[in-house]
Amino acid sequence: MKKSIVSLVIAFSLLIGCAAAATAPVFSFRLRAEIPFEFMVGKKKFPKGEYIIESVGDTGNMLLRRDKGGKAINFVTIKDKQTDKHKSKLLFRRYGDQYFLARISDGTSQTVFKIEKSGAEKKIAKLYKDKSGKDEDEVPVSDK
Repeated sequence: MKKSIVSLVIAFSLLIGCAAAATAPVFSFRLRAEIPFEFMVGKKKFPKGEYIIESVGDTGNMLLRRDKGGKAINFVTIKDKQTDKHKSKLLFRRYGDQYFLARISDGTSQTVFKIEKSGAEKKIAKLYKDKSGKDEDEVPVSDK
């Protein structure tokens, strides 16, 4: 009898846990932006054009793709708190005429997604820091 009650309580707890997980909202967004310059994410170079950035679940994984097909890339971001007004925007680090995607703000939450500097970006950043004393310029691009 005791064994049946314990089994019933465990089964009921699992059922409630599964139901809560299934009904929990999955954080996701979709951002469309016209990027007026070539840019890089990690080691991949993208031409200027219209892009869609989508979050994949709530883990910080993102998908970047051209609106009209072409290259696509999955990349990982780090969640951070929003410091300015809630506005959808992309922020790029610029070294001379090379741009690297740095941050994504979806405008609907207080979360900003940061992208770590890749090895390629760190090398370029070091070259520009040595030349100018400043290692980056931030270039905002708003959503459409």
